[in-house]
Parts: sequence; structure tokens; C-alpha cells
Amino acid sequence: MSDTPVLAFEDVTKVFYKGSQPVVALEGLDMAVREGEFVSVVGPSGCGKSTLLNLAAGLSPAAKGRVVYRGKPVEKINTAVGYITQHDNLLPWATVRKNITMGLKIRKVPAAERAARLESYLELTGLKGFENHFPAELSGGMRKRCSLARTLIYSPEMVLMDEPFSALDAHVKMIMHKELLRIWDEQRTTILFITHDLVEAITLADRIVVLSARPGCVKQEMQVDLPRPRDPFTLQTSPDFSVIFETLWDGLKDDIYKGENV
Repeated sequence: MSDTPVLAFEDVTKVFYKGSQPVVALEGLDMAVREGEFVSVVGPSGCGKSTLLNLAAGLSPAAKGRVVYRGKPVEKINTAVGYITQHDNLLPWATVRKNITMGLKIRKVPAAERAARLESYLELTGLKGFENHFPAELSGGMRKRCSLARTLIYSPEMVLMDEPFSALDAHVKMIMHKELLRIWDEQRTTILFITHDLVEAITLADRIVVLSARPGCVKQEMQVDLPRPRDPFTLQTSPDFSVIFETLWDGLKDDIYKGENV
């Protein structure tokens, strides 16, 4: 893993407006993600976690400071990153095959190469045999696999993930954690992963960044020194997992309780 940041937030402040009233989502935030790193961001509701991804993707400008991708300020849509949102946003009228290859077709990738990549990612994500199904015919976990394949197939340099598994049942979520870890172990794509779930963050990440209550800034960072490959079904029984969880929870709980009482 390189120490050179792929993505950096430098003294970033982001302000939204509710009518004429300013709402400061992020303030003075400094944070970086290195090449090949899996970083999870956790924090209380409304602290600006999803806003980070929109800034990184070039969907929203900072009010102050800079968002830098590979040494250059992000001033327009960042086409080098892939973005997986909470909702899978699959096209209901298109088959799995067409949903996954849509981005390649838009990029004018030749048909033969599209077909070859499709076969590879159907195998990689466990969707082989479902390529002619429609989204309504898939389970929640299968839809998430399709969304993941649709993003990874065009080989983005970095993947932004905004609580992609939050709507899944607990056991399906753990299966998706196992699948994502398997794919990441193979490809080592740089990932910035947003979650409310501290267990999920520890299970997946190399490093966890804790944001404060709004306006969000970096309150705590912790390296997750758990060996890889990781098994989500047994990892939580590790004493080291408990130590990491308790340390991070100590940094989170006051802001979370504060939010609950607002």
C-alpha cells in the first residue's frame, strides 16, 4: 500500500442552506485515503459522512478548503471514481446483463470486450446464471451484487460506497461483507466506505475515521490491525475485535447520545 494519498480533504468546510439559514455540514475537515486502502467513515447521523462522498465525486463543491484527487483539485465530476449508493438504482426494465454492462456501453467499449468483462464479473460476484434475470426477480443480496458488478466492471481507480448494505437483513449483510472482502482481496481497489455500523466498519476496513457531530470534523482515527483475509462470521469473537470496538465506541457514544436527545 502506497503512502501517497489518492484522495485528500484539506481544511474542507461544506455549507448547505435551508431557506436563508446556513447549515454547516463539515468544518475544517482534514483526511486522506491512500492507494489500495480500505477506509471506513463512521459518525452520528447528520455529521456529513455522505457529503464526503459527494465532494470526492465532484457532485458538490466545498465552501472552503480543497478536495484533491491524485494531486489535482476536484472541480468537476470525478470520472475516475465509482459510486455505489444506499439504493442499488438498477434499471428495472433491463436484465442483469444490461445493467452491468450499461456503463461500458456508454464508454463505447467494444462489444467483444464488454462480453468478456461481463463473464468475468458474473463469476466474480456470484451472478453466473442470473444474467438474463430482471431486478424484480432478484433477492436484496443479489441486487447488491449486481450493483457492485456494475461499478467494478469499468475498473474505477477508487470506489465510493455509501452504506450499500444498510437495508439488508443481518445474515445477508454478513454474506455481502464476505463477498466484498473476497473481491477486494483480489483487486485491492481503493475504497472509501460510509457506514453507521461500527461492526461493519471494523470487519471491512484497514482504517476507520470517526467524525464528530455536525459540523463534522475528524474526531478519531484508528488502524484496524486485524489479519486478512477476514471471516465476518467469526471475526467478532476475536478479543482484538472487542478492543477496537470499545475504543471506537468511546469516541462515538457521546455524539450519538447527544443526537438522540435533540
